[in-house]
Parts: sequence; C-alpha cells; structure tokens
Amino acid sequence: MKLLKNHLLFNATTKLMCYFILFFCSHSFCQTLTGTVKDSLQNPLANANVIAKPLLENKGLKFAIADHLGRYKLELEKEVPYEIKVSYLGYKEALLKIDANSDLKEHHFVLQESGQQLKEIVIDYEYKPIVVKKDTLIYNVASFANGNERKMKEVLEKMPGVEVDKDGTVTVQGKKVTQMMVEGKSFFGGGSKLAVENIPADALDKIEVIDHFNKVGFLKEVSDSDELAMNVKLKEEKKKFVFGDVEAGAEVANDNGFHLLHTALFYYSPKTNVSFIGDANNIGKRTFSFQDLMRFQGGVSSFFNDRKQLTNLYAFTTDNTDVIENKSQFGALNFQHDLNFKLAVEGFAIFSKLFSASLTESNNEYLQNSAFTFENRTTQKENKTLLGIANVKLDYSPSDHSKWFYNAQLQSSANDAASMLNSIRDGQQSVFETLNEADNNQIKQFVEWHKQYKNTKHTTTFVVNQSYENNTPTNIWLTDTEFLAGLIPLENDSFYEIQQVKKVKNNTIDALFKHYWIVNNYNHLYTNVGNNFGTTHLQISEKQLVSDGTVNDFANGGFGNDLEYVLNDFYVGLEYKFKIGKWINKPGIYTHKYHLQTHQIAATYTVNKTYLEPQWDSEYEFNQSEALTFKYQLSNDFPDATQLLERYTLQSYNTVFRGNALLSNERFHTASLRYKKTSMYRGLMLFANINFNKKIRTIRNKVELDGINQFNTPIITDNPETNWRAYGTLSKKIHRFRLQFNSSLSWFSYIQTLNNQTTTNNRNNQAVGVKISTATKKWPSASVGYNKSFSQFSGLTSSQFTNDVFSFSWDIDFLRSFTFKTDYEVTFNENSQNQKTTYRIGNAYLSYQKKDHPLRFELSARNYLNNGTIINNSFSDFLISNSTTFTLPRIILLSISYKL
Repeated sequence: MKLLKNHLLFNATTKLMCYFILFFCSHSFCQTLTGTVKDSLQNPLANANVIAKPLLENKGLKFAIADHLGRYKLELEKEVPYEIKVSYLGYKEALLKIDANSDLKEHHFVLQESGQQLKEIVIDYEYKPIVVKKDTLIYNVASFANGNERKMKEVLEKMPGVEVDKDGTVTVQGKKVTQMMVEGKSFFGGGSKLAVENIPADALDKIEVIDHFNKVGFLKEVSDSDELAMNVKLKEEKKKFVFGDVEAGAEVANDNGFHLLHTALFYYSPKTNVSFIGDANNIGKRTFSFQDLMRFQGGVSSFFNDRKQLTNLYAFTTDNTDVIENKSQFGALNFQHDLNFKLAVEGFAIFSKLFSASLTESNNEYLQNSAFTFENRTTQKENKTLLGIANVKLDYSPSDHSKWFYNAQLQSSANDAASMLNSIRDGQQSVFETLNEADNNQIKQFVEWHKQYKNTKHTTTFVVNQSYENNTPTNIWLTDTEFLAGLIPLENDSFYEIQQVKKVKNNTIDALFKHYWIVNNYNHLYTNVGNNFGTTHLQISEKQLVSDGTVNDFANGGFGNDLEYVLNDFYVGLEYKFKIGKWINKPGIYTHKYHLQTHQIAATYTVNKTYLEPQWDSEYEFNQSEALTFKYQLSNDFPDATQLLERYTLQSYNTVFRGNALLSNERFHTASLRYKKTSMYRGLMLFANINFNKKIRTIRNKVELDGINQFNTPIITDNPETNWRAYGTLSKKIHRFRLQFNSSLSWFSYIQTLNNQTTTNNRNNQAVGVKISTATKKWPSASVGYNKSFSQFSGLTSSQFTNDVFSFSWDIDFLRSFTFKTDYEVTFNENSQNQKTTYRIGNAYLSYQKKDHPLRFELSARNYLNNGTIINNSFSDFLISNSTTFTLPRIILLSISYKL
C-alpha cells in the first residue's frame, strides 16, 4: 500500500510539473528573436557568434551560435533594450539595436568581408560566451558563472552541453573528456575528478574543449585520435600565484567521531607548476575515481592501451558509503617544470590509505538440474589497503618536427582483508573466516619517438613499452565445519585451516614502428610493424594445517600449480584512409602471428597460429554539428595464465577451479555505430550508440554445482555468444527549462553448461529515464528525474527484476551570501516473486560565504533520512540473489574552509 502511494505521488508530481512547463511556455516573459547570418553571396556562416548585450544594469548577456545553415535563436527579456553584435572571423561585425518591448521577431544579418589578413585580426572575447572552431569549443567562464561557485565542477555544470557525474567524469556533447589539462599541461596524469573537485572556480578564465586531441601536434592530422581534451585557462592574476583552499569539518549532532580534512593548493608560473591535494575523512568520501586510478595505474604508452591491467585496484576508488565504517587518507603531488624551451619534466606522486568495514545479508537461490538450493548468508568484511605511485615523464622537442617522450612509473600496494561469513542452508550453519594478504610491486616505462620529415608527406613513430610486476597474495580459510567434500582432500579435524600461497611474476615488452604517408589531402597510407611479448611465472600451493601440527599438502590430491607462460604476437598492418566528399573511410588489414607456449608439471604445450584481422572505420559528417561514425574489427584473444592451469586451485570457501591447458584463442567480431547531432538554434542535443559483439570461438566455464559447492573449468567451443548494447539520449531546451530523455538496452545470449546440461541463456536489460531541469542563471538550479529499468534472465529457469528511481535536486543562492543544496533519491525494487523493497537517500548542504571573503562555513547533513540499508537484486548463470547492504548512518557535519 505504501509503495502504491509513492507511485501515485510521483505520477501526480510529474503531471503537475508538465502542466507548469506548458503554462510557463504559453505565458513567458521573454521574446524570441530568430534569423540567419550569411555573407554577401547568401552563404550561411556556420558558428557565427550572436551576442545580445543588455543596455540596462544587472541584466545578463544573451548569446547564440549560428548553426550549419546560419540560423540563430535568441531568448530576450521583453522589457530590456539590447545591442546585438554578430561576428565571424574574416568579416566585419554587424550591429542591431532593439528597444524594450520591441515587436521584432525576425532579423537576418549579412556580413561583409573585412579584407584583413588573418595575422591582423584581433579576436575580442569580452562578449563571446562560446567560440566554436573546427575541433575546439572555447567557453568564457564569466558568461556562465555568477561568482558563488566554489569549485570547477559547479562552473562546468552551468555550461551548455557539459555534464559532470558524481564520479567526476566530464562529458561534452555526450563525449567523455579523456585528458584534463591546466595551461596546456597534464593535470595529475590527465584525470578529471581531481581537477573538477579541487580547482577553485574563481581561478578560471576560459575552458577549451579540444576534440581529436593529440599531445604531438604534427600527428593530429594522421593519428585519428578519438580523445577529447579539456584545457583550463587561468586568470592572469593566477598564473604566478599560490591559490587554493583548506577545509576542516567535524560532526556536530552525534558523537560518532565523523570528520573531514581537505586541502588543495596550487602554484602556477610560466615555467613551474605545482599542485598538492590532501584528504583525510571517515565519511566514505573518496578523492579520485576509478577512471583516474586506471590512468595513474597505467604507466604505459597510449599506443598500447589495449594491454590488460594485471592488478585490480578498484578498492581505492569511488565514494563508498555502502559500509558501516570507512577511513580514508589521501595525498597527491603533481609538478611540471620547463628546464628550457626544448625539455620539460613532469610527474606526480600518489599515496592512499583506506580502511573499511562492511556488513551484507543475502538470500541466495542456486539453480540446478534436480532441485533448487537456498542459502541465507551474512558477510562481515574488514579491508586495509595501502597504495603508493610515483611517476616521472620527460618531454623533449629537439625541433618543431621531432618529439621524444620517456615515462617511468613505480607502483607499490598492499591489501589486507578479513571476512567472516555465516552460511545457513537446510537448517545447518557454517562459519568461515577468510584472511587475505596481497603485496604488489610494479615497474613500468616507455619511450616514444615521433618524427615529421621536412616535406611533411611522411611521419614516423617508434614506441617501446616495458612492464614488470611481482605479486604475492596469500589466502587463509578457517572453519569448524568440513567443506567442499569430495572436491578438496581434507583430513578430518576439529578445526580446519587451509593456507594458499601464490607467487606471480609478469613481464611484458611491446614495440611498434608506424609510418604515416600523406599521399594527398584525400588519401593517406599507414604502415604498422609491431611485436607484443609477455611472460608469466605462476606458482600456487595449497595445504591444510592440521591441529596435531602436521601438514596435509593438497599437492597429493591434484592441487598445486607451477606454470611458465609465454605469449608473443608479431603483426604487420596496412591502413588506407581516403575521403569522398564528407565521407571518411579507413579500412585496414593486419596479419598476426601468435606463439603461445606453456610449461607445467605434466607437459609442455605450444600453439602457433597466423590470422588475418581486418578492420574498418568510417565517418560521415553531415555538418559540424551532425555526424555518423561506424567501426568494425575482427580480433583474437588468447587465454591468460590462470585459465591454462592444469591442476586444481581453491578459489573460495565454496569454489574449486581447474584450468584447461589445451585452450586456444577466442575469436570475435566487434562493431559500433554512433550518431550525434547538436543544434544551438533548436536547443537540441541528440546522441545514440549501438555496439555489437559476437564471439564465434568462445571460452566459458563449465560448471558443476552440488548444493552451494561449485567446480569450474574453462572449455572452448564454437558456440556463438552475441551481445547487443544500445544507448541514446535526447536533450531539448524549452524556454527556461531543459528536458532530457535517455534510454538503454542490452541483450546478451550465450550457451552455458551446468551439471552436464547445456542451455542457451539470455540476459536482457532495458532502462528509460526522463529529467526536467531549469536552464537559466536567474533561477535556482533544480531538477526532477525518473528512471525505470527492467532486467530479465532465462536459462534453466527465468527471473526478472524491475527498478524505479525518483530523484530530485535543488541548488539556490539567497541573501547574497547563502547557498543551499539538496538531493533526494528514492528507489523501488521488485523481483520475480513480487517482493517489493524501498530505500531512500537524501543529502543537504547549507553554506555561508561573503563575496570576496576567504572564510566559508558549511553545515551538511549526509543521509539525513538515516537510511541504514541498501537493497539490490542480481542474477547469474546459476544464482539469484537478494542482498541487503548496511550503510553509514546520518552524518551532520560542520566544516570551515579558508580560500588562499
């Protein structure tokens, strides 16, 4: 009944907002001026700037950018007179004055050529909020900020086409920013979260967004880079100045000891830049995201981004309030220094220390051939992690046509975890304690050399990449109950202690030579020769420490592995890029010669295979704001070392794994189609993506399930696996509101063998959402959103889940110095048995800061509804699970910050 009331309340709220928007649109206090900008020959001037300057004080600028047909649209206030200025590079400015309450609805501008040389043109940005060039957008910060913003994130959120999610990921017109820079220099490895959440808003002058970015300027034409860079231009007074802020906060309502300490300090000068970020808190706030960590963890050349990461450091990232205790300490130092006009050095150092404790209760249903098995499980975990990363990079430019890079990174991490698991099945209780320790050390380095020859028709790149990793994880299982009967060779005892020791050493060396030949403006030819070489030495031992002091070595029961693994990939490729009108194509063909060799206790296996791997990239640009992109590739993926282990390995308290030394490679097709369209004239942004992946040779685990116990072994078959994913978003500005729709769809079909029964499984997901938000600086920033998702699984049995999320946010400045923010989210879950659950999360922030005053006070209430649990539903090939995760309680924090 309560859920029904919530749904009815949401429906009523949605209808009321729709009626309000319709009413506002029909009784608007603004007038719309439309028209075109063309030259004297009536050719449209795409991306011309149309700026309306109010002739009254305390009124904001209005602006528009002409689309590819030269059309523009201005939303003007009725009782305000305006001076409208139109400008375009190489043309004389045009001027139009409009009186207050004017009836003018349409005006067409005709610009005359200035006749000036390009070098004589001076661009005045004073009244140009956005400047559009071919691959670059330039936002003038002063045109969007009102002066009450604290961090860069708050400024970006007010810029059209720019979005920042809760993890600090920035997207511009639907495309993710992959390189973050300040004054043209990489900021902490190029990650976005540290930048947007720490750079002060009042230090920003302009934001440059550069598509198809390449750190080597003369490679931009031939690299086909899909990277999107954001470059922060600082105000002149901040370019040789120390700035930043420090913040301290403590709990005021209860006595739980919650606290927050944070500092962000920056020094910028023409030759030297230094940034420091420090953070210590126990409220579940993380300072950098998973994407940033992957960038820090990388340490490899961008030419080898496809290299698999060997270490999982996910525990160090993302906000984690889904725990009952969390303590975080973080420090980061970033520096850049120009030694001379040819040589620059930059680097960063990262330190992170985390402690977390979690509690989860789950109800699990294991799906089997003969009968279902039910398990109630309670899991308590404590995790301590340490991470240190040091990275240094040299940038040497001996000439305008030559570039050298050298990068070295040292990484060290330690992870100590303890978990207590209580499993109840058929009235029988089992308690398992698991202790995990893992120390990891890595050294990575690469050298890049790029050369453009004098005739500019030929360019070469040579890259060498090397990485070494030493990992020593240890796992201990403790219980008073005999477990995995028949799967592990246990000796009878009153208490069981199983110890597993792993030693893993990985070494990779990659080399690539690439030649670019620009035949003419419409034809390019690229030649690639490369080699990827990797080795792994993997040792695993399991044993039982018996109470009488003896040792039961599992090696006598088929456990214990010692593997030497070598994989070499030599390849030669040819790519041909050609342009027909607006259509750009780049077909390519690669020949790969693979050599895989494994040496184990029983035997040595060798696989030699040669494959042709075609690919095709295609893009049709209808105009600068509308394009269609297609990509296709046929690839092969060889198994990693753990999949080839010939003997048994203990994976968890209920899982034993045995590899398959005879595995060969997977073979799969991947394709994607992306469409984007933006129109400032119509206030429209449309993005759609479709991705397709089909494996024609597949490695998948064969599972034997007995109760909750699992035995897994990989097999390779010609059974196809097909995966479709589609995503789309449509955003439309309606007067002073923005309406956004989004949808996603995924369909995954594969064949699974469970208890010797082979079935076709399907996993499908669909989601739709709508969001209404204000889109004017004069109003408070507010949004209301609704998302609904569906999930279905069919195989041995069928199950489905639905999920409804209603969200609301509000951000308002009042009484000149106060800011209030709040966000609220309620989630409704329903599973196949029509069981319904609900949880709510709400946060609120009230801050006070006088304009131009360094002190700022904030009172925050995190999880102010004191919601103590989060409920989730999930399914896999043989398991349906309903889990309840306990979270941090309500936290009321008073913090004080000081701006330097």
